Amino acid sequence: MNTKIKMLGVTGLLIVLILSFGCAPKVDVEEARSYGDPMTENLLVAINENDYTKFSKDLDNAMKTALPESAFSDFISQINGRVGNYVIGSKEFREAYMTEQYINIVYKTQFTEESEEVTVRVVFVKADGETKISGLWFDSPKLKEK
Repeated sequence: MNTKIKMLGVTGLLIVLILSFGCAPKVDVEEARSYGDPMTENLLVAINENDYTKFSKDLDNAMKTALPESAFSDFISQINGRVGNYVIGSKEFREAYMTEQYINIVYKTQFTEESEEVTVRVVFVKADGETKISGLWFDSPKLKEK
């Protein structure tokens, strides 16, 4: 009897999970890339050039607060010190997906001192008719090293 109840519970949970994935908001990939690709390229090139003004032009206020100009050099050294400079134009779109009100776009990129790909995830938010960058993450084998 307990086994049947457990199986019904597991089956019910699976149905709820499947339905919730089917209801997740879809991203218009073409639209997302129309702003995401150039904004991401600008970010990556600005890091190469150590240009905070260029880097921050598309950031939302929360991101500017989290990464002010005074912390930009340290941020750059964490990236460039491990994986080198971004190879301009190497960015390749991987996926776009929604989390709450945020649009996440993931790219595969190449950097000069990393033999493996560097994954770059940029998070965008739309507010007051504008699309702004609200998050930025880098991932690669060298960046995971302590």
